[in-house]
Amino acid sequence: MLRTFVLIALLTLGAGSAPALQEPVNFGARVGYTSWDDVHQMHVGGHAILAEIFPNVDYTPSLEVGLGDDLTLLTLNNDLTYRFTELTTAPWGLYGGGGLGLHRLQSDDRDGDAELGLSAVVGSTYELAGGNRLRAEVRIGLMDTPDLKLTIGYTFAR
Repeated sequence: MLRTFVLIALLTLGAGSAPALQEPVNFGARVGYTSWDDVHQMHVGGHAILAEIFPNVDYTPSLEVGLGDDLTLLTLNNDLTYRFTELTTAPWGLYGGGGLGLHRLQSDDRDGDAELGLSAVVGSTYELAGGNRLRAEVRIGLMDTPDLKLTIGYTFAR
């Protein structure tokens, strides 16, 4: 099951890389809090802003590992987000959207199952000198996904 999860993750990241070759890819790190039913965890991971699909619409996959409550949650998010440039002025940014996520929850005594889920996300960015960005986001689970994720991150400009 883990091999299947890793294969899907690699294929997903590869799918977005073809359009991204025409523009710089920005990578970042993230950390936050996950709540799913009675599971409460800290998550760490990374994200990539791979492509602007349409004006102000970005494809931003992320990979996160949640740790805590004697469980490990591995999550691959595939988000499409809209940048609300008409509502903010530099250096601030606001975005919202959502996407499908692949989640694998496992414990020490059993191998976990992978589930496909749907979530909505809203966030804010702040551009620093040199183009690097701070980000904060809230993710709400809509179907078969963690109920709530609070995440902060740092995106490196290229």
